Amino acid sequence: MKEIKIDVLVVGGGPSGFAAALAAARAGVSCALVERNPMLGGMGTAALVNNFCPAHLDGTRLIIGGIFGELRQRLIDRKAIFSAPDDATYMMEMFHPEIYAECMQEMCEEAGVLLLFGAGMEQVFVEEKGLRVEVGEQILHARYAVDASGDAVLAAALGLQHSFGRASDHAVMPLSLCYEVGPIDVEALSRGLEYELQPHPVTGERNFCISNQGRTNEWIQEAKCKGELSIPRDHIAGVMNYPGAEDHATVNFSRVMIEDPTDPEQLAAARKEGERQAEEGAAFFRNYLPGFSNAFITRLGMRMGVRESRQITGLHVLTGEEARNCTQFEDVIAQCCYAIDIHDPDGEGTLLIPFAPGTHFDIPWRSLIPMSGPGNVVMAGRCISADQEAMSAFRVSPSVMAIGEAAGVTAALAAQASIPVAELTAAEVQTVLRATGGILE
Repeated sequence: MKEIKIDVLVVGGGPSGFAAALAAARAGVSCALVERNPMLGGMGTAALVNNFCPAHLDGTRLIIGGIFGELRQRLIDRKAIFSAPDDATYMMEMFHPEIYAECMQEMCEEAGVLLLFGAGMEQVFVEEKGLRVEVGEQILHARYAVDASGDAVLAAALGLQHSFGRASDHAVMPLSLCYEVGPIDVEALSRGLEYELQPHPVTGERNFCISNQGRTNEWIQEAKCKGELSIPRDHIAGVMNYPGAEDHATVNFSRVMIEDPTDPEQLAAARKEGERQAEEGAAFFRNYLPGFSNAFITRLGMRMGVRESRQITGLHVLTGEEARNCTQFEDVIAQCCYAIDIHDPDGEGTLLIPFAPGTHFDIPWRSLIPMSGPGNVVMAGRCISADQEAMSAFRVSPSVMAIGEAAGVTAALAAQASIPVAELTAAEVQTVLRATGGILE
């Protein structure tokens, strides 16, 4: 077994873990990132959720900067994203998943992050000077750690206090298996949807995002009445093409109920059902959507899209009421204006509560700091301290990337001072975030 000593270990290489590792390394500490997939990006790559839900565009301005803004600009420069104007509201930005992963890896390598792909965290022990984490053939001795695993796997292994699912019964939002279909007759699609698809001003390609456009909801009900569709959802979450693939689209249309997405056996069964729904969904598109008559599945997501599991209990539990009231916190480390978006664990519907243009809610630094544990762990991503309603809004890529950046800065500052993370002040973290392009007001 190879032994490696580092200042900060980041568990999880999704958007939040990527930003945490990059921020920590740029702050001047040694950092390693452990990712079970063979690339960075998490849900945006391995699960084919290759879009930025608009947590960053509030209808008047861009409200998330920092590392997210830098990555987004790299994608724009490479013509790998259908970017929206900075004053847009509720516009999905579809990106090329492989180029997204490439940009992330380039940025991490430029900063000196040690990337460990293809292996998850196996065991963790508390040592006198930090944590001992076993990852494949490596033993990592880390003074501090950021849990950006989505499922709070590091925190759970350490026995940190946490909740699971919604408060009333611990039910979690359903999973989705995303996939890609093609080829699509874009001209026929444009005629059938009765609006002209315009070339994107940066890429020059026509882009589309089908959800509730035209008669799609009517077609879903018609197919269900005919016994052609059994997927338990009442609308299409998204059929979206992306730069470099004008006549192909990634699809979010499945809905798989599950009790515990952290259980490998349940996850395997969910995958099987997701694959069945993907074939059924693709057949529905061929039969009903204009331009899709020759579109078949070209690839499936490597992983299921998981929306919810564990939430750590932190110094502050961010609530849905605080989000809906657009609460502003003194210890703000990120902003979010994406809608409250709860997929019903019991049925077909989705609760969607958008924010008014020009409004947002803050994410407080205290929600990243666990209430219990060894004092050297910071949380990042969707598993920070929050209830289901608040998490349903900030769980998307732009906001979790901003949260991850703040977590990485927190871990780095604590490592440099050799103090428990809770002994830092939010002001110290905010100073670094603002100096590196973060938008906190």
